[in-house]
Order: sequence, then C-alpha cells, then structure tokens
Amino acid sequence: MTRPVIFLRLSYWIAALADFAIAVVVLMPERMGTTETVYPMVLASATAFCWGVMLLLADKNPLDRRWILVPTALVVILLSVVRIIFNLKGVPESSVLLPLFGAALAVLIVYSLYIANKFESRTRT
Repeated sequence: MTRPVIFLRLSYWIAALADFAIAVVVLMPERMGTTETVYPMVLASATAFCWGVMLLLADKNPLDRRWILVPTALVVILLSVVRIIFNLKGVPESSVLLPLFGAALAVLIVYSLYIANKFESRTRT
C-alpha cells in the first residue's frame, strides 16, 4: 500500500467515524440545546450517517474516489467554523476540543488530497 493510499484511507475512516458520532449526538436534545428532538436534528443525523457510509464506500477504491474528500473537507471546515461561532456564544455548551478535532481532520484531508494528486500526476507521466 502506498503512502497516498494510507493517508486517503485514514481520511475516509476518521471522517466516517466522526460522521457516525455526529449522527448519534445530534439526536440528543440536551447536547443540541433543546428540550426535545426536532425535525432538523433528525435530518442532520440522517445526512451525517449517509455521508459516513459514502466515505466508507470510497475506501474501496481510494485513489479513484478521492474527489469525495473535496466536499468532505468543505463540510468539516464549515462545521468547525459554526462550532467555533456557537462556542463563543456559549450555546450549546461544548468542549473546545471539537473545533480543534475538526481543524486537524481538515488538515489531514487536504494533505491526503495533495499527496494523492501529486502521486497520480507522477504515475501518469
């Protein structure tokens, strides 16, 4: 297994596990700052779960499906920004570690894409 494939697979699996965790956590009203489960929470849970499944499917052919990490990086970055904004407002209460995890995951994904694209361009010439 080549270095780019290892990094792509790490990116797929870590992001997928994070999505599965999100799918569970967003269904907990106390974690979302509400007193009951509301419709947008269920939509977010279903979306996160499906995205995690998509990432695991991408792992079956990591180099050819690396494009999936482009929208994944965008989602990770946007969720991290939203988390930071709401952490600063204090709603809902959460750890500062979550935005740090998001930033680290975004860096991993971008680096994985970089080395995979570099590897592909070398093998084509």
